[in-house]
Amino acid sequence: MLSFAIPGAQWQLVFSDDVINTLSAHVQRGRLTNESVGQLYSASLLSQEITLQIATVLRPKTAGRTRVVLDKTFVDAERRKMFEARLHCVGLWHTHPEPHPHPSSDDLALAEEAAQVAGKAELAGFVFVIVGTAPFPAGLYVGVHDGKRMHRATSVELAGGGAMVSDKPTSVAK
Repeated sequence: MLSFAIPGAQWQLVFSDDVINTLSAHVQRGRLTNESVGQLYSASLLSQEITLQIATVLRPKTAGRTRVVLDKTFVDAERRKMFEARLHCVGLWHTHPEPHPHPSSDDLALAEEAAQVAGKAELAGFVFVIVGTAPFPAGLYVGVHDGKRMHRATSVELAGGGAMVSDKPTSVAK
């Protein structure tokens, strides 16, 4: 498992081993590989640790080495199906063909739009993960967009078998 937190936040994101395995399997390792994209799901949004339990892989509308376009029909259908299984879509992930990825202007626009939609569902933000080619966690860009700006999350160091987190009650829900 890997954990990430936004500096100053009282909650953190925990990537399950299944999510890490899915992301690892889609790293762009060769010059001819296209970007991959998917969604991130969690069963609970009301705790200090938001565990990303499932990372899906979406069939994009188009994909190239440095660009991927979502097919909103598939995005919406998957979200409905997962919601019926009591899983909430909390974010998107996609790949970049660089070791230490950063969001492009297109990425930031997509994250902002998704965060504004999430805000209507009473979520405080939308998780945005970019998978680079460097080993994890350095090869991951993890951010949470609140509808106004992207907040970069950093890897949480584990100490004594547990993550160092605040003991104040909080939630990702508004």
